[in-house]
Amino acid sequence: MSQPSWIGYHLGGRYIIEELLGQGGMSTVYRATDPNLRRPVAVKLIHPHLSSNAEFVRRFEEEAAAVAQLNHPNIIKVFDFNHDGDTYYMVLEYVPGETLQDRLKRLNEAGRRMPLSEVTDITASICDAVDYAHRRGMIHRDIKPANVMLSTQGRAILMDFGVAKILGGEQHTATGAVIGTALYMSPEQARGERPDERADIYSLGVMLFEMISGRPPFEADSAMTTMMMHVSDPVPDLSELAPGIPPGLKAIVEKALAKNREDRFQTAAQMAAALRNLEAQLRGGAEAGATMLEQPEAPSAPSPEGTFIEQPGVASEAAFAETAAGSAAAPEQTFVEAAEAPAPVPPSPPADATRSPQATRQRVVAPARPEVEPAAAPARAGKGGLPLVLIGIGGGVLALVVLIGGFVIFGSGLLGGGGGNEEGASNNAPEGGGEVIEAVALQETSTPTEAPPTETPPPTETPTPDFTPTPTDPAGPYVRINNITLEGNQYVVDYETFGFTEQLPGMHIHFFFDTVPVEQAGLPGGGPWYVYGGPRPFSGYGVGDRPAAATQMCARVANPDHTLYASDSGNCVELP
Repeated sequence: MSQPSWIGYHLGGRYIIEELLGQGGMSTVYRATDPNLRRPVAVKLIHPHLSSNAEFVRRFEEEAAAVAQLNHPNIIKVFDFNHDGDTYYMVLEYVPGETLQDRLKRLNEAGRRMPLSEVTDITASICDAVDYAHRRGMIHRDIKPANVMLSTQGRAILMDFGVAKILGGEQHTATGAVIGTALYMSPEQARGERPDERADIYSLGVMLFEMISGRPPFEADSAMTTMMMHVSDPVPDLSELAPGIPPGLKAIVEKALAKNREDRFQTAAQMAAALRNLEAQLRGGAEAGATMLEQPEAPSAPSPEGTFIEQPGVASEAAFAETAAGSAAAPEQTFVEAAEAPAPVPPSPPADATRSPQATRQRVVAPARPEVEPAAAPARAGKGGLPLVLIGIGGGVLALVVLIGGFVIFGSGLLGGGGGNEEGASNNAPEGGGEVIEAVALQETSTPTEAPPTETPPPTETPTPDFTPTPTDPAGPYVRINNITLEGNQYVVDYETFGFTEQLPGMHIHFFFDTVPVEQAGLPGGGPWYVYGGPRPFSGYGVGDRPAAATQMCARVANPDHTLYASDSGNCVELP
């Protein structure tokens, strides 16, 4: 059918075609209405000359079914795929807005450039979409600004997933199709090699280069010349095309555009993490050069008690800011304000001691003082004296009196007058008895005339320190990693949140390896960390991302400005 005849046509007996949205060398896109669900849709009609190819039909049926399984906020949804006669079509989510290609064209015509915050946000979102598809075995093969939709709500949406593979080699027969693809084609694709996921990462790098500078890195009059430039020409210096670009952003672009795919980001998730880490540092005014590509130096003298599982860290945002300014507060000022004068040494705390508000993840019970066995000596003395009394009775009245008198005097000195006259017990206690009294009462004043406690605590067993976390779920904003599994070369992290739901922008999660101190896992720290706002599970890190010394993966709750909500707002779990 010719183009005019499609307007008003009931495609497949269902979709009412209403308006032409765009066309290219491979397909034509229309806005249509689905009367069954009463919603607008986009209908992509594949050019009829491709439908006569039996191999194309087979690829279409296989790939369209696979693409329809993708469900990600940054990938356009496929509602249906079918054919009407010899015309094959796909029914897609209708997204009001404009393509990234149209946006860049408008900016170029006005002599303007896209803000860097928008550049990093759009590219990181598309990286998320690409990584999601890669982990499900799908490669896009044709990432370019024309295939990125920018909705009126500011959402970046990747389109045409799988279409390049569905069309296969036939795409090169359409006028203009090769040139449009060659501008963003990886060197291995230009050489005719089989592409893998890293070909998409190269195309992402080309698109990022164009968003920053206003032009692709390689342009020529023919598709073949352009492809050869991708293979052999060095990447133009972004510092000359976009003066003032942060060094960290330039490093990300150059890594994505490496000629050898082994030198690129190995996953799109790595590239997204580098971009978000850089964006967080730019917003926080930190040094822009420290990105996922460059891990900053570790603190020269880390606190020995600072662990990755329950790091005390900084008690508040104000203390965090004080740390960033280089203050050298005493360790005891981390959790409580320093008193004006030293407080007296308190008695040993009870077994169920209350916890510091900042250390809510760990319950610590203070053990009793271990200097002397509690009340053991008096019991043995009493048992030891009893046979002597019995012998004294058998030996004579005089011996009995002497022994009983000695026992009373000696026993009163040992027991500190327990059950007798307190004043007399205090004044008549032998000099050595003070040590035994201290063993029973656990604390004695230095003044000999001060009255002892009115009640002597009964002998109790020394409580065993209990370091078991509270069994109840955390009440405040908290993220807990429950399990980490390995699927292929990708870590899959099962986690849950308490008191908040992760989202970007908004309160979210920072994932990082335990080679990064907790205080470095959020602004003003240098990371690296992975900014994450869902969906679950998290699978942004692969085996290749794991530092050699890392044994655990950690998570903490982060505020919208990428500062940590609290240093103990998450946990760490051993890596498989």
